[in-house]
Amino acid sequence: MSRDWLGDIVSDYGKDNKSNRLKGFGEPLSSEVLNGNVLDRTIKNANYLPEWIALQHRIRDQLSKLLITQKDGRPTEEILLQVEAINQQIRKYNTICPPPMQKMKVFPDRIEAHLNQWL
Repeated sequence: MSRDWLGDIVSDYGKDNKSNRLKGFGEPLSSEVLNGNVLDRTIKNANYLPEWIALQHRIRDQLSKLLITQKDGRPTEEILLQVEAINQQIRKYNTICPPPMQKMKVFPDRIEAHLNQWL
């Protein structure tokens, strides 16, 4: 055995023709494997949703419910409390999301415009 023990193992493995028995040996790689980012593909295949995206979806859903509540003519105190709760979640969202994705806090008189930003 030489000083290159890993090279010896690889060459012995090739001499035994064990590599020819592997599934997919000699076949071309699919275009899915060759294109795109490996990390993005792995995360997508694992159905992983980052916390900031899940929080983004929750805020969007709360804003749409708040818009319906506002159109129903609910008391403004209730709307102000909901807006404050949403703003607390937006603060948390802004601390964990990438900087270009940060959003402004919500104001009660511009809920529909804010909802369009979250869609």
